[in-house]
Amino acid sequence: MHLRIGTRRSPLAMAQTNHVMGLIKAKFPEAEFTLCQIATIADKDRKSEFHQFGMVGVFAIEHEQQLVNGEVDFVVHSLKDLPTTLHEGLALASVPPREDPRDGLCGTTMQALRQGARVGTGSLRRRAQILSLRPDVTVVPIRGNVGPRLAKIGGEDALDAVILAHAGLKRLGLDEASSEVLDPMRFPYAVGQGALGLEARADDEAVIAVLKAIECPKARAEVEAERAMMHALGAGCSLPVGACAEWKEGELTLHAQVTSIDGAEHVVAEEAGRPEQAAQIGIAAAEALKQRGGAKILETSFRGYYPSFKTL
Repeated sequence: MHLRIGTRRSPLAMAQTNHVMGLIKAKFPEAEFTLCQIATIADKDRKSEFHQFGMVGVFAIEHEQQLVNGEVDFVVHSLKDLPTTLHEGLALASVPPREDPRDGLCGTTMQALRQGARVGTGSLRRRAQILSLRPDVTVVPIRGNVGPRLAKIGGEDALDAVILAHAGLKRLGLDEASSEVLDPMRFPYAVGQGALGLEARADDEAVIAVLKAIECPKARAEVEAERAMMHALGAGCSLPVGACAEWKEGELTLHAQVTSIDGAEHVVAEEAGRPEQAAQIGIAAAEALKQRGGAKILETSFRGYYPSFKTL
């Protein structure tokens, strides 16, 4: 069995792809792989903030074209980067076991974060949520791979801290870079964060069967609920929507939050149900958020209420 895998070139993308290959090898020792690396539009433009691209799926578009063209058999995505609406003819074939989805504050803890601290992040959600908890801080937009972002702490950019996905740090062996792993009930993570999404052609039954063999049912249910919520809100991954999935006696509970970009207001919702009801749970959470003012907050975001200062 030979599989062609689409992946980005970043150290984190390669670590994730190697992890997936290891999972497949454990089930199918005869499997062989060819890596087909590609630079996405967001990889080529490292200065623009994500919302400035004017599109969703800035890390996925080129990969989906690889699949459509038959150049690869499947693609390994950070699931938080994959749009909730896929290219026609493609499918989210598998969701392997999820890594810790929480955010990590690197450089200092929330309690020790000084008054007026400079905090770096490339995410509008993280910007909104840190300002909600600490309206005194200055948020500085940053882009780039994990290493260069961490290097901005205390360097010439004089950042006191940066916020990164703890899952990415763990996959790179940089767990200790998180001074504090943030409580997801106070700082809900991005939809799909910590999960990998394996995308394939919907009619490629042989490849899908292989990928299904490494799927985690709990991870699939969590991300289905989260992605259904995001889709029902009509929000892309760059907007200030946070989630937290929790299991209680076999039932899935989805905690959801929409935060204004200035951090001044936020609305929350909570829905629960059986794992096979994951999509309905997400849709119900989205409706509750809308009724509580979340739609108005997101509409303000869409109208272009974004920071105007320069990206480091």
